[in-house]
Amino acid sequence: QKNRFSQENRARKMFTDKISKLIDSNIPDERLEGLNILKNLTGGFIDVYEAGSTDNLPGLQCYTLMMKSTSLQQGILDKLQNQRPVYKGFPLELELLITLGAIHPWLIRTTACSNQYFSAEELEDLERTKFDVKFGSKVRFVMSLIPKCVFRREKVLIFCHNIAPINLFLELFATIFHWRKGKEVLVLQGDIELFERGRVMDKFEEAGGPSKVMLASITACAEGISLTAAARVILLDSEWNPSKSKQAIARAFRPGQDKVVYVYQLLAAGTLEEEKYSRTTWKEWVSSMIFSEELVEDPSRWQAQKIEDELLREIVEEDRATLFHRIMKIEKASSVIRGKESCNIILLTAVK
Repeated sequence: QKNRFSQENRARKMFTDKISKLIDSNIPDERLEGLNILKNLTGGFIDVYEAGSTDNLPGLQCYTLMMKSTSLQQGILDKLQNQRPVYKGFPLELELLITLGAIHPWLIRTTACSNQYFSAEELEDLERTKFDVKFGSKVRFVMSLIPKCVFRREKVLIFCHNIAPINLFLELFATIFHWRKGKEVLVLQGDIELFERGRVMDKFEEAGGPSKVMLASITACAEGISLTAAARVILLDSEWNPSKSKQAIARAFRPGQDKVVYVYQLLAAGTLEEEKYSRTTWKEWVSSMIFSEELVEDPSRWQAQKIEDELLREIVEEDRATLFHRIMKIEKASSVIRGKESCNIILLTAVK
């Protein structure tokens, strides 16, 4: 009996390896062959449920922004990334440090494990960067975006996994914009009681109210949370499970929304964050292709000629190719594009 199970496992592994190699092939016919095998295998027991129609909503535009790290960030991220061969993977603490360092180098200091990877002198040097936005590419983008949104009277919803970046932005908003927590900037975290959550959400949704920005943790992104006043959604870090990011987006893009929602997923180019994105994008593409009637090319290969988001285009033009490595644009469920889904890439290069 043991030999029988061993033979079954070997046969299963050979079969799955064959399918995965076909799907991962650069030859379209081989990809289609692998996908057809999966369709035939799963067609009898997998049902597909399409979400409700969003034709009545104004539209959704999602951008994945691959950020260029600052020189200080790059040194920190390279040092952390180089620990991968030592650990044969990414321990949770190392993943946390990469996530925080990609937002702003100072955030490294907020972790208990930072002294395992950095000297006391290095950590002391980071203290001086705390309120300088130019040292963190993601912070710099947020602080460039916010004033433009305020001028347009658009509210912004910022999601993050960890509390430390939320606290840093609270201090930056207070220092630079003189905003007060509970007034111009609101906070929604998973440990807040439901009654208090409702009060905070009502305050954010108040038309003409003082609130301009909502800082929220991903853990607060549960059913029942509706923030349709937000016109811009920023996802500060990456996620192994893309459904969590979709849930965060769905907090703003839902029935009741009366404006186009712009979503910005910020990722540090060349780091674990980009690897997460590549893996989850590939998995989503494969899963969607199982139910598709025709072969659709991997979305990461599609190209676009321009950025349709006027505000983002303005930031890109002002930045002169120092902040962004690559911009991917995904539009879905939008009345502007009649419900079609597309993914495009814009390559930004410096012109001498």
